[in-house]
Amino acid sequence: MPSGLTGGSGLTERLEVSTPRGSLTLRARYVDSAWGTAAIVAPGTLETLLGDDTTAYAAWLRADDDGVDDLLADLDAATAGTDASVTPLVEQRNWISTQLDIVVIAVVGLLGIGVLIALIGIGNTLGLSVLERSRENALLRALGLTRRQLRRTLATEGVLLSVVATLIGTAVGVLFATIGVKVMVQPSIPEAVMVLPYGQLAVVVVVAALAGLVACVLPARRAARTAPAAGLTAD
Repeated sequence: MPSGLTGGSGLTERLEVSTPRGSLTLRARYVDSAWGTAAIVAPGTLETLLGDDTTAYAAWLRADDDGVDDLLADLDAATAGTDASVTPLVEQRNWISTQLDIVVIAVVGLLGIGVLIALIGIGNTLGLSVLERSRENALLRALGLTRRQLRRTLATEGVLLSVVATLIGTAVGVLFATIGVKVMVQPSIPEAVMVLPYGQLAVVVVVAALAGLVACVLPARRAARTAPAAGLTAD
């Protein structure tokens, strides 16, 4: 029996059911289900309660993903000319799945645009850093820093910049997600809990580090190509 019908909490109880054939004590278990306000019993229990005085009210059919259209057409043909009606919940499920797919695609698209903007931002930041610190880089080169070491320094700076930003964004996102679950979801579904995809979050951090490494290629190449003498005399 649905928990909302009696306010049960999933505990097993004894209920006395009265019918024209007499009374019968049943062991009830309250669950959250899609059966609405229906009490589900076994066919043998139903026969004991009502005997042959039963009328079919609804029949539930479980359909596979393949051949759904053919099944619905057969059901419509079988119920033609009767008072029976066919409610294809599978179409509702497919419609909801389509809407969720559209939302996911839109979110992924926005995420891709955000990643592209982040790459451009990191590249611009490192490019400005190279221009503003041309004398410092040239001084390091004059003191013995090789071109490879200078490129590694700028690559480390780009990776740190992207990873730190990713960690801060992830922490803020998890905080807002936790608040959203507690404020919007748990009042309707108390047993709902938020599960963090640690593996996916780790992949995001790794991808961000690689993105920062890619974004620093052009600025690092430009800084390494500048001769120490030309860098020291730059304005």
